[in-house]
Amino acid sequence: MNIEDTSNLPPEEFAIVARPSSAPRDVGSFALRSIRVPLLAFVFGCGLLLFLLISPPKPWILLLLTGLVAAGADGIFREQPRAKIERDTMWTAPLLFLPTLLALSAGLFLEEAVEGYWRLPAVGGAAVLMAAVLYSENASIDEQSTYYPAARFMLNVGTFLAGFGFYVVVYAFEVSLIPAAVTVGLVSMLLAVEVLREAEGDPVRELVFAGAIGVVVAEARWALYFLPLESYLAGVFLLLVFYVGSGLVQHHIDDDLSGPVIMEFSVIAALGVVIVALGRIFETSV
Repeated sequence: MNIEDTSNLPPEEFAIVARPSSAPRDVGSFALRSIRVPLLAFVFGCGLLLFLLISPPKPWILLLLTGLVAAGADGIFREQPRAKIERDTMWTAPLLFLPTLLALSAGLFLEEAVEGYWRLPAVGGAAVLMAAVLYSENASIDEQSTYYPAARFMLNVGTFLAGFGFYVVVYAFEVSLIPAAVTVGLVSMLLAVEVLREAEGDPVRELVFAGAIGVVVAEARWALYFLPLESYLAGVFLLLVFYVGSGLVQHHIDDDLSGPVIMEFSVIAALGVVIVALGRIFETSV
């Protein structure tokens, strides 16, 4: 039997070449493995509890905590594989609006609305919500991820909760009319960027649409000056305006703003107004 000596053959004639997998890489699953998210959420919870326990409140603690959340979230998002190919160093900026505003909103709202031992579970809930938002922001970077729909749903929930907290606080703190309208409009614009990020790829158009939503919500806050609503009802009313405005704009961007869609949002707006009116009647009767 003759055995052929292959020791002198070129490597490419007998080497086995591993083929790359044809399955797309799910960056969303990578996002859910980030250990920095629970760590940042824990630090946020501790800082938030510290802010709520110190009396009188120290605004610099909340501002420092908000800056820490923004910096930590930026570091988490830059762990993504996209960071290696992204040329724009500011690509994480739209992703930071919601975590930053959520941190600020949670501190202001809980300081106003929660007292005593209830602050401990409230802080725990805020920390869990922050972790969910950070995971969702990280997973939403990859639009092909299997987790993308759930991530977008969670981000919308976080956006509306952050907005509601700001709307209530601005009204409860009895901020004068012009600063209140400007604050509400600016916050609504930044939160609208998060809502529209799913539908609009052009950042300039996205900012224009978000600015229009902010103006509408600011005008609604101006109109509330002439309506006898308490802070929570006013917050519900402004949240309703933000929800309807951002929803209609999003459908317009997607080119599916049809009659049934307009009817759906009209019904939601009408039901919201009825709820606010009934709440006002209940308040005056107590």
